[in-house]
Amino acid sequence: MGWLRVLLALSVLLEHSGGIGGYTLIGGPLAVQCFFIISGFYMGLVLNERYDRPSLNRAFYLNRMLRIYGIYLVFLALHLTFFALVHWRTGGSPLSPYFDSPLPWHEKAGLALLNLTVIGQDLPLFLTVRDGHLAWTSHFAGSGAGEVFHFMAIPAAWSLSLELCFYALAPFIVRRPAWQIAALAGLSLLARAIAAANGLIADPFNYRFFPFELALFLTGTLAYKCWAAHKAAWAQPRLRLLALAVPLALASYRWWPGGWPVDAFFVPARLALLVVVAAGMPAIHAWRGRSAADRAVGELSYPLYLGHLLVLGLIAGVPALKASPDLLSLATVGAGLALAWAAVRLVDSRIEALRRTLAARAGARTDSKGG
Repeated sequence: MGWLRVLLALSVLLEHSGGIGGYTLIGGPLAVQCFFIISGFYMGLVLNERYDRPSLNRAFYLNRMLRIYGIYLVFLALHLTFFALVHWRTGGSPLSPYFDSPLPWHEKAGLALLNLTVIGQDLPLFLTVRDGHLAWTSHFAGSGAGEVFHFMAIPAAWSLSLELCFYALAPFIVRRPAWQIAALAGLSLLARAIAAANGLIADPFNYRFFPFELALFLTGTLAYKCWAAHKAAWAQPRLRLLALAVPLALASYRWWPGGWPVDAFFVPARLALLVVVAAGMPAIHAWRGRSAADRAVGELSYPLYLGHLLVLGLIAGVPALKASPDLLSLATVGAGLALAWAAVRLVDSRIEALRRTLAARAGARTDSKGG
């Protein structure tokens, strides 16, 4: 599944860099929702086949924290160092909101703390500045919430907050029977539908509100249940066509029939792509789940996701790249992958070794990948 995760990370990168000839695969929002499906599948696998009993929940949480926070804190330090240097030389940088905003110091401190906690980084999407203080808002775009969101050093990290919310709940959900998981996913979809009927279809409710996105995580978990119930059947070579349908769908999505609101969730093209991705998970895992090469490629996706905006900021001012948006996107892809590779080699590989050691000590099973 590693190549799929990298494709999705590249889709987010291309969305932010402008794409190549305007081509961005499926764009950032939909790529993030596909990530949620993959996460649901993977947590179903891990919690049913490795951390397969409640006594291992503590070890599961520790391993997830190491996985998320270890590399995140490295990239946070890189971002803050770069921002501080730019601010020192120019007097302006992404740190400027902490100096220029009319917010009181304790509210700024609270927003600064979110950069360390990770969980809660989605909250600024629902906040705006009103009368010199933070206030709730239901619309991110055009409401002033963007001003609050600028307090986040790594803008893409809001999705990690939703991931952590799912990790917190996962041990109490994903080991349950499929019908119970499906019922909870249905409730999440129903809540989204009720909200949509009342006009809440725009950012952040279309892909950044955890109670609504929970259905996607659980859809991934149901895909795992389908694989686990028929492992031998999913290994049949002809089902590799289903696995290959996923990257084909990602690559061709921009040419699918459109004409629906971009922000809306309940549109045929968006729903169809999410169904294709979920349906392809068991076939992809049966085919490539034990591939060391695929796993190595997949390890690049997380640091690529965290670091691509930093790379873009570093190279965007190069005259040759500034004059050619397509070349800028290509350069961001190359430099972003290089930085991700370095992060995996220098940092993540050591964290992964520690995670495996801790899992073994806790008594987790070692015959399934990851943890």
